Amino acid sequence: MSSFPQANYLLIDGVLRPNALASLYALAEPVEIEPLYLATRWTELKHLGPLLVAIDGSSSLIDETCQRATGQADASLLYSPAPIIAVADHLRRFIAPADVLGSKGLLRFADPLVARYWLGSYQGAQRDAVLGPIQAWHLPRNPHSWALAEPVEWHTIARTAPSPEWVDEHARLGEAQIHALDQAARWRFMERLHHRFEQSHPQQLVRIEKAHLARWFDERLDEAQAWGLVSQRSLAIWVECSLRWGEGFTQRPQAPYQRWLARTPDALKIAPELRIQQLDNECLHLDLNKEVS
Repeated sequence: MSSFPQANYLLIDGVLRPNALASLYALAEPVEIEPLYLATRWTELKHLGPLLVAIDGSSSLIDETCQRATGQADASLLYSPAPIIAVADHLRRFIAPADVLGSKGLLRFADPLVARYWLGSYQGAQRDAVLGPIQAWHLPRNPHSWALAEPVEWHTIARTAPSPEWVDEHARLGEAQIHALDQAARWRFMERLHHRFEQSHPQQLVRIEKAHLARWFDERLDEAQAWGLVSQRSLAIWVECSLRWGEGFTQRPQAPYQRWLARTPDALKIAPELRIQQLDNECLHLDLNKEVS
């Protein structure tokens, strides 16, 4: 564990690591365990929430965490001189933070992907306040699954000054945090799309160089949102059509989309969400599904 000489806490995502709580209680080595949903309205789901574990430098959990990070990372490493209850109580402030849009929902900060984007959206004193008693938060930085196999890189987000006095406003998610969490969700959505296309359209997928694949997904999703699409179903349809019929498929004169419009003159009168889904449904029954070279 020489890479993280000061790591003395492990933060596990109970959703990403099933049965983690039971496994922790069954360990032969002595550890302190604090399920962060304990004593909250989500107590009954404590095994699925964030699990904070006090460890030492010789703990087998450290090596296990590093090994698991080569696949789907499900935990991060922290350093704090504070006792476990102080760290746990601080992290509980972020379980369901309000945001500037007036919404409030669970924040999966124990998921290393979410934490990396979320914490990365803060700067200066704001970041110091969010870290609170945590002096360093070590997060694995995984490439996309289609990237060439490389060793997992760990990124440390550290407090640079004493944490300012806590006020509840520190927990509120601003526009930068909302954008960061959207980017984390997009990262995972791209993974799901790639897995799906590996099964359904492998020949079309291999036409795109792996080095450019992340940018290709990003550009297609940006186009879809600019066209007025919001739901994951509609976004997935757009990306699939782009993969099969080519980029800019809505503008190509002889492409299947334009042929479908010619058969469906009222289509332009309906919202983009409904239009793309109707296209997808009707292409199952019409001779529009031919691949475009």
